[in-house]
Amino acid sequence: MQHRARLPRADSLSRRAKLAQLAFISAIVLVFSCALILFNAYRLHVRLSERADSIAHLARTSLASAVWQVDYASARDFIDAVLQDDTVAFAQVVTGREVMAAKSRPRFTGHGYDYFTKDRRFITKSVEIRKYGDWIGSFNLAVTTEGYVQEMAMYVGLTFALAGLLILTLTLAAVRYMRKHFLTPLMDLEESATTIADGNLDAPIDTSASNELGSLARAIDDMRQSVRHLIRDLQEANAKLQNHQNSLESTVKERTEELKRKNDSLNGALEQVRRAKQAAEVANAAKSSFLASMSHEIRTPMNAILGMADILWETELSEDQARYVDVFRTAGENLLEILDDILDLSKIEAGHLTLEKTWFPLTEILDRTCGVIQTKASKKGLGLSCVAAPEVPARINGDPTRLRQVLFNLLGNAIKFTDAGSVAMNVDIASRDDEGVVLHFSITDTGVGVSGDKLGAIFEAFTQADSSTTRQFGGTGLGLAISKELVQMMGGRIWAESTPGKGSTFHFTARFDTARPEDVPVPEPVRPPEEDPLPPLNVLMFEDSRYNAFVAQTYLEGTPCRMTVVEDGRSGVELFKKGGWDLVLMDIQMPVMDGFEATRAIREWERAQGLDPVPIVAMTAFAMDDDARRCLEAGADSHLPKPVKKSALFATIRRLAAGKTDQEEETDHA
Repeated sequence: MQHRARLPRADSLSRRAKLAQLAFISAIVLVFSCALILFNAYRLHVRLSERADSIAHLARTSLASAVWQVDYASARDFIDAVLQDDTVAFAQVVTGREVMAAKSRPRFTGHGYDYFTKDRRFITKSVEIRKYGDWIGSFNLAVTTEGYVQEMAMYVGLTFALAGLLILTLTLAAVRYMRKHFLTPLMDLEESATTIADGNLDAPIDTSASNELGSLARAIDDMRQSVRHLIRDLQEANAKLQNHQNSLESTVKERTEELKRKNDSLNGALEQVRRAKQAAEVANAAKSSFLASMSHEIRTPMNAILGMADILWETELSEDQARYVDVFRTAGENLLEILDDILDLSKIEAGHLTLEKTWFPLTEILDRTCGVIQTKASKKGLGLSCVAAPEVPARINGDPTRLRQVLFNLLGNAIKFTDAGSVAMNVDIASRDDEGVVLHFSITDTGVGVSGDKLGAIFEAFTQADSSTTRQFGGTGLGLAISKELVQMMGGRIWAESTPGKGSTFHFTARFDTARPEDVPVPEPVRPPEEDPLPPLNVLMFEDSRYNAFVAQTYLEGTPCRMTVVEDGRSGVELFKKGGWDLVLMDIQMPVMDGFEATRAIREWERAQGLDPVPIVAMTAFAMDDDARRCLEAGADSHLPKPVKKSALFATIRRLAAGKTDQEEETDHA
């Protein structure tokens, strides 16, 4: 496969990285160099001052007799001796108002002691000469700093030259290291992730890196392969199931005709029908088992991918790095949506999906749905309007979650297939009676449209209007199929009208119960959850995936919680029995002893010891409703399906710390 050309933003990141490294290294080296220069300047200045102090002290002890005896010759000899030192610029012996002896360097001839005291190029010293404790004269000395300045200039030049060489060497080494171990692998991974997010599941991924980027690349590659196999195997399973269903219908028809001709073959025909039905049920059960298994295998690496992407998102990132991480998060969330759609379709086909009945405000559902879709519309520059007719009831009885799912599917499709213009949703009443109302929802867009011969097929699973649609816009074609099934369960129907190149309008109806205002229960006000800090808990985590364990450990960093990880159920149970644990995070599929057995073993040991039960959270990739029920029956207090968001984990910890379990939550909402 030919790689796409490098985008300018990657080069811009490289340049900024080089400049940042150069600035950082230069700052450190220059600060260190300046410190050395200042230290040496201080040391040379101190040495020069000490030399002047030494000469002044010698004068105080040596000139006392000469000044007392007014011995001019001795005073001049002493000054001549002092001027043998190259740093001495001027020396003077004064007694009373008389200058006994004075001498300066030729270039300073004619200047008195006051001249040297006012010039910062000289260090001056004046000492008193005493005899028998009485002042008899003074010795004035001026020491030049020219040699000190020259020596410092040479040292400064040499120091900065070495500093420049060191900066160049360190910068080149750092740039090469970052390019080899970070920038190049990161840009390659970004290219592959973008290609996969665009719908090309055959894009290659370089998984040779041995660091965290390599782990992330391998996790994305594993997830891509699992999704590709899942879609292919699911299509094959559906084809086999359809063949079984066709065979069953044919068999029933043949046996029915035979019954009309021959009553004595009734028992044989019924037996064959029963066997055919069993075969269909076995095939359907096999498909459900296959979906549950593949869901677990995909959600396990997806938990690490989305967890690491969320962790990276909360760190300090450059603009380009934030865009790369956003690609990872978007691609993972899109794949999770595909997986959830496949599981929903499987539940519907198996008859395991039921609708709830609860009172809810329709306007709130519409506002929240359009609020989320508004973000997607704004990114594409599209107008979005959501209008409900005045006569539409404010509160109705039905399933708000599934209604919102249908609206999300239809509005999301409208945004996806519209590049310019607007999307509009309207709600009005189709019919009304004493017990309820049938609402009519319509979503109109100005997108690419669908030809008339394709309108009937778009509501079938794994089908889109054109094969090029998947390549251009992505998707698996499950959203409309699921919406069709949900609408039928809500007592309505769904259909579409479209003109290629001008846009489409999707309609659906749904029946909801209504009542007199006095019969509608008044909901309790919902208080937003307080983001209280986590309590200091000692957490034991059962997890055989080091990636998922690392994600959970990173989530709890900076909190009062401490976490210990065990990789198999039996070792975890033995460690739990040592005591001191406040919370258990339990994976279900583990070696040696699975999570169900480990949970039951912990609860049995607690009962035998007469201890209060420690809260257990089943944090597992088994996401089906039956899986959650099995976890709670085994003794878990809560069930968190993977991928686990940080906010969901923290909310569960706070709730369990307050003594609330999933069973209590369900009772409170009943």
